[in-house]
Amino acid sequence: MNMELFRLINNLANKNSILDSIMIFFSKDVPYIFMAALATVFILGIVKTNSDYRKIAFSTFVITVINLILSFIIGGIYYKDRPFVHNKVNLLFTHVKDASFPSDHAMGTMSIALGLGKYNKVLSLMLTILSVIVGFSRVYVGQHYPMDVIGAYMIVCGTSYIYNLKLRSKIENLYEILEKKLITLGGFSRLYNKQNLRNTKTTFKNQ
Repeated sequence: MNMELFRLINNLANKNSILDSIMIFFSKDVPYIFMAALATVFILGIVKTNSDYRKIAFSTFVITVINLILSFIIGGIYYKDRPFVHNKVNLLFTHVKDASFPSDHAMGTMSIALGLGKYNKVLSLMLTILSVIVGFSRVYVGQHYPMDVIGAYMIVCGTSYIYNLKLRSKIENLYEILEKKLITLGGFSRLYNKQNLRNTKTTFKNQ
């Protein structure tokens, strides 16, 4: 079933140069948009002196790293060659012959998409859709089997649920403590106190 679905998607390649270029773009370059989105949320937290934005960005970064490390571990334990290693496929660009399952691109992009849901649900939805297209493109260009991508999404959903339930608040509190210490050491404690006061007033108004 996995191979049949792979053939169904991968056989679309090399038939339309424009579509091929789009899929290569999604496969190789779009993941950088996710990194930029994450960095932008953090920078906005600095510019707007909003600690919640910074905590969300940091927390999303942490779960993304956790999932990528998990991907590396799973790939080592349950090693599966990429489709192009033992099969004739439509390979649109070369790649090292490392573990196929799970897809790092799917893991990383979906981790960021779900993680930023606390910042903005519309942005999170848009990134989720982009992540699905990235996952599809990885099969299209011949780099992954469909189950590499689907399995990655399932893992991310599971780890994100556990992370939000058990770790997220602790990680965000830890970030706040570390940030306060760094700001105090840098001599910006007055600015930090003003920011906290502003955030407290905003929270009070919204209640």
